[in-house]
Amino acid sequence: MIFPRGLGDLREILEEAGKEGEALFVMGRGTNLLVQDGGIRGTVINLSRGLKDIRLADNGAEAGAGVSLSRLADRTAQANLSGLEFAAGIPGTVGGGIKGNAGAYGGSIDRVLEDVWVMDWQGQEHRFSREVLAFSYRSCVLPREGIIVAAHFGLQKEELALIREKMEDFQNQRRKGQPLRAKTAGSVFKNPPGGYAARIIESLGLKGKTIGGARISKIHANYIENLGGAKASDVMALIELIQGKAQKELSLRLDLEVQVVGEG
Repeated sequence: MIFPRGLGDLREILEEAGKEGEALFVMGRGTNLLVQDGGIRGTVINLSRGLKDIRLADNGAEAGAGVSLSRLADRTAQANLSGLEFAAGIPGTVGGGIKGNAGAYGGSIDRVLEDVWVMDWQGQEHRFSREVLAFSYRSCVLPREGIIVAAHFGLQKEELALIREKMEDFQNQRRKGQPLRAKTAGSVFKNPPGGYAARIIESLGLKGKTIGGARISKIHANYIENLGGAKASDVMALIELIQGKAQKELSLRLDLEVQVVGEG
């Protein structure tokens, strides 16, 4: 696993990987990631320790891919910039948030993103506007493959007190309804059209179900907690149990929001 500090490091990594024919996997903080027990074969580029610059303007903010969404929400709030309140408390990075079109409480990345900078596998940078990105629920497809390195968000001026009020409200909702103190990989399933994955899992009688060291959260059923020593296979067994029961009893397909990678 390599932690590039800046664009120069990233280009060097890509150049060396290209020479060696090394398989690459790019990640941020891994907050919505489940790595299988066999691990990842190849080079992992972890952006969580670099690309952390933030530049503020009157009508928006530019941030590196390694900036945490929570930190960006806080910094923009301090500058009286509104639009990222929903990101307060989201632990992932800007890069991962864009790839997963992160969102909460009626807000999402696609509503505020204006431009994104991508470094392709040859180390060349490209700038893409919001219009050419293929956004959907918890997904974003780039027009060219590569690594998101920075983004510009369009925001609006607002009174700090009003921004803070929204952020505190969202944070209170998180504290009441999510297992924030537990070890989880975030939301496991996407919400199906017209419904909520957590309510569906609870209706199947699976809330609190435990396999090995993993448990479907008693606080929010769309989270799977590591009780201590859980294997990825324990988490996958719960995922398959949920999907199987939802399909059998409700004829409903639940699609994963958590990204599963590596070898089982």
